[in-house]
Amino acid sequence: MADKKFHVPYKALWISVIVTLVLLTVQGFTGDSINLFAVFPSQVTGTFAGFLEALSQAGGLTIFHAAEGLAILLASISAMVYSFRYRINTSARIFAIIGLTAVISAVTGGILFVASGFKNDPNSAQMGGSFISAYASYFLMLHFLKSPATHS
Repeated sequence: MADKKFHVPYKALWISVIVTLVLLTVQGFTGDSINLFAVFPSQVTGTFAGFLEALSQAGGLTIFHAAEGLAILLASISAMVYSFRYRINTSARIFAIIGLTAVISAVTGGILFVASGFKNDPNSAQMGGSFISAYASYFLMLHFLKSPATHS
């Protein structure tokens, strides 16, 4: 049986999706740990410096969680760009869009949660729900990447 080799752009798409899933997995664990163990500051000023100060007061894991969220955003953008640029099958492209939308929603929820002084629980729920949507989307994207490509 001959192995079917992927051409480089297709391999880059697989790598970006796998990296996104690995980062999302770690993000889920760090988010749960922060939710259980972080001590949040009582006030957050409405400036970017105040935002960064609030993250640092909440601890190193919170800073890591925020930085990882940005890395996930970049990996998600990469996966979507590759899925369109190299005309991978339509279903994979749809899940790339859904995944990126979910990641953007999670990042927005995180920013709003910190800006609220870590008090607006619906923003925290927005992060969690969006995380689940992104996770499912990228696993479905992997599933459809295994299917024969339908160039459309």
